[in-house]
Parts: sequence; structure tokens; C-alpha cells
Amino acid sequence: MSARRTVVLSGLVGLLIALSAVAVISLSGIPPVRPLATSTATSQEVSAETTSTVTPPSQTSVSTSVSSSAATTATSSQAQASGGRGVLSVLITDPPHVPTGVTAIYAYYIGLAAHGGQGWTTMAVAGEIELLGTVNVAQTLASANLPAGSYDQVSLELTSAFVTYEGVNYTAIVQGGHLTIKILGDTVVSASQPAAALIDIQPVVVNVGSESSPQFVLWAEARAFPVPSTQVSATTGTEGYRFSLRGLDWWDNDENTANTALAISGVSLSATSLILTVGDTGTSSTWLKLVVVSVANPTLGITGADSVPSAITGTAVFVILNNRTLIQFMPILHISMPMAGGESQTSVLDALRMAGYNLTAGSSVHLSYSGSIELSFGVFTQANGINSGSTYWVTVIGDNTISSTEVTAS
Repeated sequence: MSARRTVVLSGLVGLLIALSAVAVISLSGIPPVRPLATSTATSQEVSAETTSTVTPPSQTSVSTSVSSSAATTATSSQAQASGGRGVLSVLITDPPHVPTGVTAIYAYYIGLAAHGGQGWTTMAVAGEIELLGTVNVAQTLASANLPAGSYDQVSLELTSAFVTYEGVNYTAIVQGGHLTIKILGDTVVSASQPAAALIDIQPVVVNVGSESSPQFVLWAEARAFPVPSTQVSATTGTEGYRFSLRGLDWWDNDENTANTALAISGVSLSATSLILTVGDTGTSSTWLKLVVVSVANPTLGITGADSVPSAITGTAVFVILNNRTLIQFMPILHISMPMAGGESQTSVLDALRMAGYNLTAGSSVHLSYSGSIELSFGVFTQANGINSGSTYWVTVIGDNTISSTEVTAS
């Protein structure tokens, strides 16, 4: 089994265990979320060289310390670039998949590092970034003076996150936070010209609670690209430096070379079966993870093909297996209830260790489930079946993409 597949599968198991863990927390009476002071989300449209960042009030002292240290490092690094060393900056951008009502994602990371001929070099010990503020924008995380040469990977670990939902910040469970990211086209560091690599992080945020009592899970995949030398200057190495990616040909070309897009067709839904075909119409493969069936209700926030339900309480959640079949998932608190298809909780979790389907670019897969379908996800949620003639949304979630379609049950 490849390292890539091992990471994806372990992340999926962790995600589903987290969904159950959230339910356990709710039952125990421990507050599942920690409200913070309301913050205003960063504008998604910014001009070049904007250096401001958005930070939750409770994290100000930490992020100020990190920012000051990183800014000093960046300045001294640029001054020292000579001989066999040069400056490498790492930037980030974010096309996220979030529920309606989410206006900001504050992600905290450690161990930002770059990999070259001499191994891994740490560029930032810790830092934070408001991800929704980097939609169509590149923002510098850190820069460092490194040995000249070719750099092919960057890595970081997302340790915690807060999601701003309806004006209030909530703690999010982070799953699969360690990201080792290949740069698609190496970044070359030299003494004569500063270099930069751009991380294209693609988080998925799911509300596993309800709209009135939200509980968020965040997981992410990422890819990275070298930034053209004509786009890089000494200013690029300043932490917080930002520039718009809109209309840049090199960025459009990079996205097109590693783009994942899902198309759902042939959907059939009834009280006892779900059938659908999922195609990858992009240029990059994806690991399909989950299928969510929810009632077509405008308040759930699904408005189009790339929408995420604002909450999955009261939905049916299916795990996608590598044999193209689906297993309906039930939280651990439902252990006393029969699992879908007669499976026990243990056997389902064992099955998840081999779950996930690798959908390659240009291919499609036929997925099916046979058995009673219950819209019952969530603690003590009353189970509801699928009603003939009613309208539902079917949402397919991959490791870096989402697609939804509307269907009338037969």
C-alpha cells in the first residue's frame, strides 16, 4: 500500500472516529464548542502588498510573538543571501469547501519546513492563517535563507482551528492535520533571485452538529506550485504579504494541470437503495470518501453542485469502500442499535481501514447501496426514512473536492 493511500485511509478513519467523539462529548455534557469574541472575516478581494491578517482575540499574544520572530527571520535572511544560499518564501492560498454561514477559518500550524538536497529545513516553528481571507489571494507564511538548490516538498501540521459561523467562533476538530506536499515543478533557490512556493490548501469543513448547536470537523489536502521568478521580489519574503491571483496566467495554468472536479449522474434513490455514478472530469485524481443524503431544505444551505450541507445531523452518511459499495455510518452512541446491513460497530470500523476509492482523472465509478436508508446521523436523532416523491440532495465528498446533486426519491 502506498504512503499516499495510507495517509488518506488513516485520515478517513480518524474523521469518522472524530464524528463519534463529538457525539460522545455532547452526551457527556462537556461543552462541544468554545465561543470566542466575534470577528469580522477578511475580505476575499484584496489588492497587492496588503499585509494585514485577521486573528481571533484569544490568540493575539501567540500570533504576535510568532509574527515578530518570523518577520525578523525574513528580513535577516534576505540581507544574508549570498554565495551558496538564497531566500525561499512559502505562500498559501485556499479554495475551501464550507457550509453556508461560515465566514472565517482560523488555522494554527507548526513545523513549516522545506525539503531539498540537504533534507528538511524548518522555516517557521508556528503560525496562524485565516484561510477564507486567502480565496484567490496568495499570502506569505514565512521565508528563510536556505542553501541554494532545488526544493521539491513543503510540510506543515495543522494543530487546531476555529470556525466563525453566524458571527461566533467555534473550536473545530482537525483531522489529518499533517501535510507533506509535493511541489509540482521544483522551486529553485539561488543567491541571485529570491524564490517562492505556493501551497494550494483545500480544506473541507463539515458541521456534524446542528445549525443551532454547530460542531465542526476540518480536514485538508494540499498541493504546491513554484511561483514564477517574475512574481517574486524581496517584498514577497515579508510575512503577511499578499497579492491577488485573479487573472494571472501562470496560476490558471497551474490549477488546470492539477484540477479535480466531480460530476454526478445516474442517481437513483429509494427507501431501500442508493445508486449513483461519479466521474472525475478534472486533470487530477481524488480519493472518494463519503456520500451524504439530506432532505432538500433551503435552510440546509445546499444551493449548487459545490455546496456543503450546513449541518449533517438528520442525514444519512455513507462510507465509500474500495469495492465501490457503500456502508451507512452510525455514531458510536448508536452501538446498541443494529448497524446498516447487520454490521457491528467494530466490523464497520475495521472495514474503514480499507475504505476509500481512488477515482482517477477522466474515469468514473458506479456506487451502490442496498438496504434500509435512515436519515439518523447525530446523537439521539429520530430516524426518518426516504419518502417516495420527496426531494433530496446527494453530496459526494472527496479528499479535495465536493459535488452535490438534487434527486427525487422513487
